[in-house]
Amino acid sequence: MTKNTDKEKKSSEETNGSNGAEKDLLDDCGEENKVLSELVKSLEEKVLRSQAEVENIRKSSQKEILKARLFSAESITRELLTPIDNLQRALDHSKDEIPASLVELVLKEIAQALLKNNVEEMNPLGEKFNPNFHEALSVQEEKKKEPDEILEVVQKGYKIQDRVIRPALVIVNKI
Repeated sequence: MTKNTDKEKKSSEETNGSNGAEKDLLDDCGEENKVLSELVKSLEEKVLRSQAEVENIRKSSQKEILKARLFSAESITRELLTPIDNLQRALDHSKDEIPASLVELVLKEIAQALLKNNVEEMNPLGEKFNPNFHEALSVQEEKKKEPDEILEVVQKGYKIQDRVIRPALVIVNKI
């Protein structure tokens, strides 16, 4: 019986030894799986952040392109404003020398060209003075009018969207 008992002990020790090695191996694999899972999660998070950043850059670029398109007419508009004003003055001060219809036609065509490029004319006569859109040249007092009301527009202003290209030059009612 001793032989059988010794054999059983040896067999039991070998089984326990191989079970211990397997257990150690499984523990190592489990830890490695945890590390790899954390690494995968970290990399997935980085990929998502990168995708979000690319999307934000794309949207930002689209906004900048839209702005550039909207305001591209600004420089040509600045250059056209003085001739428009001079044509208007010529029309105002000459009755017979220049055919009024010709000057009116030129002014109308220029105004249409500006309008096509989102340039709006600001003629604030009768409006309340707003320093963001108007530049006061002088102040007069008229009791029949409201305080800060624009009495006269000396020179029209122009804007693209909400961006003022040139403020309207005005005379304002005294407060």
